[in-house]
Amino acid sequence: MAGPARVVTRRRSRNAARRFVAERGFRRHADTVLYVGLMLGTAITGFSIWRWPHAVPPLALAPFILLAGLLLRIQRLNHVFALNGLILMLDAYTQHRPLVVIAAFALLGIMYVVATSRARLGIRGLTGENLLVDLRDRLERTAEIPPLPSGWSAEFAIAAANGEGFAGDFLVTSLPINSSHLEIALVDVSGKGRQAGSRSLHLSGAFSGLLGSVPPETFLTRANDYLLRQRWDEGFATAVHLWLDLDTGRYAVSRAGHPPTAVFRSGTASWMLDSTVPGPLLGVFGGAEFPLAHGELAPGDGLIMYSDGVVESRGRDLIDGLDRMLGVASGILVAGRIGVADGVVAGARSGESDDRAAFFIRRV
Repeated sequence: MAGPARVVTRRRSRNAARRFVAERGFRRHADTVLYVGLMLGTAITGFSIWRWPHAVPPLALAPFILLAGLLLRIQRLNHVFALNGLILMLDAYTQHRPLVVIAAFALLGIMYVVATSRARLGIRGLTGENLLVDLRDRLERTAEIPPLPSGWSAEFAIAAANGEGFAGDFLVTSLPINSSHLEIALVDVSGKGRQAGSRSLHLSGAFSGLLGSVPPETFLTRANDYLLRQRWDEGFATAVHLWLDLDTGRYAVSRAGHPPTAVFRSGTASWMLDSTVPGPLLGVFGGAEFPLAHGELAPGDGLIMYSDGVVESRGRDLIDGLDRMLGVASGILVAGRIGVADGVVAGARSGESDDRAAFFIRRV
């Protein structure tokens, strides 16, 4: 049996190699055909602009500029753009219509910047947009709240700064199968919007792996060590970590430079802020300690975690933002409605200028 197995393996390897070579050959020839087609189309259009200047404007080169900027490699792109530039300069010299030529040169410059940016990422065509969508979807999946047992409800809401698709805030969760121990970490990465989106994606994967794999009291310590190893120029983050026993309602909260959590007591319809001194920002100091605050959620009680964008704003005290957030949350709870997380994010004082996120869990 060993001999035939080896033969099959070799055949499969050769077939895979042939497919790889064929695919690479197809791509190489397709690139060449596209390059030749764009050069030829540009040349023909340039001749038409020179021969019939009143019928064919310089902006007729725009489709070739756009296609080259999106689809060609930089080396071949330079040839196509150089030919376009030469045609535009000749038109400016012979036909004296500078505004149209300037507009065409502006398009040329914009597409060159776009092409070089995409080349650094190693993408061409429309695959870059698909890649960004996939990364955003993966970041959203890490924030999915696992199904909770009867008697518990949870909500999470997030909004990126200026309505962008990426935020510096993210949530990771862990609830192992056949376990009643839920762990939640809400993290706020330095920066906002797309600037922090790549770091959020990176850290969400790492922190998701840590969550539930290390003792709850050491999660922030391990997260801090991980950030320090990255040696990022702007690698700091704030975080709040919650461990909750879904059978008893007992919980433990630790914070790293993060705003205090708040607990809603249904018996008095009031909020209690966590007064425990938080640990330092993640990724700044080695050997940092993150004290734990313990408590218990009775039926009807709830706990909210949020990022600083929910309560902070320029020219306002933090206590004003806290009062505003808790007032919004109280109104929703007293009215017996759901949507506490959505409500406090929508009512954040920072508005669209900062990332905002909130997580609310309640024992019902």
